[in-house]
Amino acid sequence: MTYEPLLMRQTPTYKIYKGLQRPLVFKIFKGKYIYWALGSIVAGVITGGAASMIISSIAGAITMVLVAIPLLFFTISKQKEGLYTKTKDECIYMISRPTGCRSKI
Repeated sequence: MTYEPLLMRQTPTYKIYKGLQRPLVFKIFKGKYIYWALGSIVAGVITGGAASMIISSIAGAITMVLVAIPLLFFTISKQKEGLYTKTKDECIYMISRPTGCRSKI
């Protein structure tokens, strides 16, 4: 019975599956907006639960709908702007060169 050192053994190699190279999609939400939609629903449930504890269960249900639905519509509108939205400044920046010699020898 012979023992081979661990470095000498041939270990099997596997190709790594990297996915479809497309953003994650759930229902109508893509990428990071899935988390935004989930946060909208959680915010609606929390505020609805708080309203139902303080006022009544009917007021809690109404509050839940009145909070979650506008937040979901806001998420959909932000998603239409693009998955990777950036600020778009419509101005001209003028950067001047520094003048004078500041080196100290």
